[in-house]
Amino acid sequence: MAKLEKAELRWVSKIPNKSGKIECQFNPAELSISKSVTWSNAAASQGDKKEDSIPNYNAPKISFGGGGSAKYSLSLFFDATNDNDVDDVRFYTNQLLKLTLRGAGDAKADMKNAIPPTVTFVWGKICLFRAVVESVSVQFILFAVDGTPIRAKATVALVQNDQDEDISAPQNPTSRSDPRKTYIAHSSQRLDQIAYEEYSDARYWRVLAEANNIDNPFSLSDGQILVVHPLD
Repeated sequence: MAKLEKAELRWVSKIPNKSGKIECQFNPAELSISKSVTWSNAAASQGDKKEDSIPNYNAPKISFGGGGSAKYSLSLFFDATNDNDVDDVRFYTNQLLKLTLRGAGDAKADMKNAIPPTVTFVWGKICLFRAVVESVSVQFILFAVDGTPIRAKATVALVQNDQDEDISAPQNPTSRSDPRKTYIAHSSQRLDQIAYEEYSDARYWRVLAEANNIDNPFSLSDGQILVVHPLD
């Protein structure tokens, strides 16, 4: 029987330098992804007036104005009624809400450049583009007799914040649903150690170095996200 893969949201904060993950208690029933592009009317001009059509043509020419940020949304369900370790469903929902806070809620007032963390959705063979949380909506739907919320639904909307999108070949929003995955490293690790952990052979550190454009295999930073490609 195939192993049940748990969906998770992996997050990284640069200021302060932290990382973590939120494992979905129940895998989402739906994953909605959208991507928009801009096209402008390039119809011929007559004087200073821009026309919406060109005489003798069925349609005007249009020009590509650039791509918009891809977006995705998740509908998640949380239940503490049969959880031996958790008796308040806010244990789960508060983790989602922290993704909207500077430094995942740990940024101090003097950390002027702190912003909410970058998030990557990973579920089995699916690894989406890096994004930031645009909104979180939580609905508590069941309460204990003392008023403690014990069941909730949450909707999380995320918008693309992926600086690698135009550095490497631009990606279709779902094209990262190949077997590759991401690995969150920390500064005390080396690429050969991670290669042994992921490929059972430290000699494959060069595969990781090439995939992530790393020149020094001994210089990793806390929260650094590495792409782990499958071996051919």
